[in-house]
Amino acid sequence: PPPTGTPDSPTQYLLPGGGLGAAGAPATSTVASAGGTNHDGTPSNPQVFTATGLDLAYTGGQTTFDLSLDAGSAVGNGVQLRVSYDLTGNGGWERVETYRYFATDPVPGYEHYTQQAGLLSATGTLGALVNGTVRVEVWSAIGAHPTTLATGDTSLVRLPYA
Repeated sequence: PPPTGTPDSPTQYLLPGGGLGAAGAPATSTVASAGGTNHDGTPSNPQVFTATGLDLAYTGGQTTFDLSLDAGSAVGNGVQLRVSYDLTGNGGWERVETYRYFATDPVPGYEHYTQQAGLLSATGTLGALVNGTVRVEVWSAIGAHPTTLATGDTSLVRLPYA
């Protein structure tokens, strides 16, 4: 398949329809409620964003991200993110990073969930992306209400690549 991301850019925006790539038109996506169940560390009904055909040199360092989330007036929501790297596009995930969930506040308006939340778990090793695939999963780890995720030109992942 043709590349879906922005192959020469380590900055990938979460796009409507599930892609990663250059900034697009402002949009939103709904992160489904956790249904009152604890899904901390395990994607459940995630919004999935994928880029394929990535050719980037690994520079060291870590993945960074900035997601704009709004749980409205909902209390007790926590949104979580996982970034998976398939370095060669062969379907195997060489590196999987799951970040601690971000507890949203019950005040309408966007908040920023970043890597400052900290890694919950990481497996594997990063290396050069050669026709690689990056998958970003966003889901509700806790909470009984949906959360709005700003997409298109707002929420992004910065890969540790050049």
